[in-house]
Order: sequence, then structure tokens, then C-alpha cells
Amino acid sequence: MWRSKPRDQQSFYQTIEDFGGLWKRDKVVCKNRKHKTESTKIVNKNKLEKMCAATNNTQYNFNHDNRQNNTDSNSNNSTNTLDKDKCEKLKRFILIVVLAVVGIIGWHIYEYFYAGKGGPDPETFVEHEIIDLTRRLFADEVSANNYPISVNFQGKTKSFARDDRAAQPLLQIDDAALSNTSSTISLLRRLFDNYVLDVHTIESTSDEQAQEELDFLNAILKTSMMKHTMRFLQQKGRVSAEHNAQLQLLKSIWFTQYSRSKGRMGSSGFEHVFLAELREESILGLHNWIYFHEQEMQGNLDYKGFIEKIELDKNKYVLATRFSFHNHVKPYNTLFIGTSPEFELSVYTVCFLLHVEEPCPVQMGKTKFNINTNAWDWHGRKTLAAAYPSLEK
Repeated sequence: MWRSKPRDQQSFYQTIEDFGGLWKRDKVVCKNRKHKTESTKIVNKNKLEKMCAATNNTQYNFNHDNRQNNTDSNSNNSTNTLDKDKCEKLKRFILIVVLAVVGIIGWHIYEYFYAGKGGPDPETFVEHEIIDLTRRLFADEVSANNYPISVNFQGKTKSFARDDRAAQPLLQIDDAALSNTSSTISLLRRLFDNYVLDVHTIESTSDEQAQEELDFLNAILKTSMMKHTMRFLQQKGRVSAEHNAQLQLLKSIWFTQYSRSKGRMGSSGFEHVFLAELREESILGLHNWIYFHEQEMQGNLDYKGFIEKIELDKNKYVLATRFSFHNHVKPYNTLFIGTSPEFELSVYTVCFLLHVEEPCPVQMGKTKFNINTNAWDWHGRKTLAAAYPSLEK
């Protein structure tokens, strides 16, 4: 057993030496590793510094380039803005020139087609002229003729109704204010007793009555409204500038007597429109408010209510109404309210001469509607049969 001990000791010491060698070797290896790591760190640090320097240089160059680009961009923007302003001004100038050319061409086309120079529908142009004329005539009417009247419309009715929707008269007028002997209304009222209502009755005109007709027409022709109307009709070739020619035109249209029944000379355009006529059980005409009022005051006319009304201006209306006259009922009738004789005569005459038998478009204030006129052919002579405002849509 003692022989084996030295071997064991030798193995022990050998093991100790081996551990010592391993420790020394690991220490060297660790030292080498540490040195290598530090070297690597230094290299990496140098590389990082070089990269940072390069990056800083690049950033500087980039910022410098940006500043340069911004400067160039601002310069370009300024140039672009100037170019854009010039372009916009040029566009506006071109647009103005184009619009002016189009306007000139359009006006020439309008003149050619609507001024009676070969246009396809000259009637349309005449209608526009009538509208413009009546609009201006009504403006003169409003400024020149304001009558002291009060209109009491009361209840609304229908043409087929049988009851009375108006217990009081339609019109209340200060007759003294209308009695001025030089006014056209006063001269109109002088004519009311010159006619017989029944169309079957033959009428004769005395010298005094004929003079009253002439006085009325001469007074009408002196008004600025009828002078304006006659100038318009001169342009249309319907009458000359001579006073006598204009007087004869109005006399022919309004006071020519003809027959509405069995060849008996008992009617005229004036009597039909400004007064009234009776034929059997029918009421003919009665389209004037002054005659309407006078017949109310005499108890011959009973106003039953309004069917429709249009206010043209203060105390100026177009009215559709139902009434009885001498115990005969007229279920539907239209008339102006508050307008002068010269205004009504002007409007009706123009429509009769230029747009007879067709709805004649007119404008009064802001309101547009139609005037209806009918002709009566009496032995080849065309005269007025009827004239009244129309409220039909």
C-alpha cells in the first residue's frame, strides 16, 4: 500500500500544475482579448468620428444646398408670380375683347331679325314695342293723373254665383274733383247721355252731339299721353303727323256707327267700351269705371262683388266683377279702375291697330297682362267692336 501513495501524490501535484497552467493561459488569453477589445473600440471610435465628420460635412453641404435652393426657389416663385399676374391680366383682356365682340355681333343679329329686316317673326318685335310703350304710358299716367277715389271691393264672388257679396257700391268719388270743365273726364261725361242703350234702336247724332265728340277727341289729342301714342303710330305708318289725320283716325275707330242687330245703326266702339249696350237680356260692354260709378249713383247698377283684381298702383286697378245693370246680370266683366280716358283710349287704340283679334301684351308698372280688341267689319270698313283688359292666364 505504501508503494501506491507516491503515485497518488504525483497525480495530485500534476493536477495542481495543470490547473496552474490553465489559469496562466486563460489570463493571457483574457489579457489579449481585453487588448483586442480596446483596439477594436479605438478603431470603431475613429471610424465613428470620421463618419460624424463626414456626416457633419454632408449636413453642412445639404444645408448650404438647401439655402441655395431656397434662394433659387424664392427667385423662381417671384418670377412665376409675376408671370402668373401677367397671364391673368392677359386672360381678362382677352375675355373682355371676346365679350365685346359677341355683344356687337349679338346686337347686329337682333337688329336684323327683330327690326323688320327680314326677321322670321316681326310680330314678336311689335309685341315688345307695345309692352315698352304701355309701360311708359302707365308711368306717365301715375305721375299725371291721381284721382280722389275710394275703392270698396267687399266680398269675392264667382261668375256663376247668384248671391250679393257687396252691400255697398264699389266706388266712392268726390264728383266735384272730377267736374273741371277742361278735364277729359268732364268732357267724357258729357257724352253719356248721347246714346240709347238698346242696340235695336236707330240712333242719330245731332250737331251738338257731334261737336261734343270732337271736343272730347281734341282734348285727348292735346294730352302728352296721346301725343306720345301718335308718335308711336307714326313710326308704324298708321297715321301722319297732321292733327286732322290723327283726329279722323280716332273718330273712325271710336265713333263710326254700325249695326249689331238687324241692320239698325245703333252701336259704336265708343258706346260699347265707355258706356254700355243692351241686347235682349244681355249686357254688352261697360268697361269704363267713370260710367260704372255714375250708373251706381243713379241706382241703375248693382255691384255684386269682385272675381279677380290686380293692383297696378295706388287707386289704380284692373278688376273682374259681377254686377246687374237695369235688372240684367253680367256674370263676368273687366275694366280699369282709376285710369284717365286718354290712357285707356291710347292703349286700346294701339292694340286695335297693331294686334287686333289677338291677345295684346301690355305692361303697367310691374304687371303684365293682355288687352283684347275685336274689329267690326261694316261694309268693308274695319272699326272697333270691343276693347277690354283680360285677366285670363
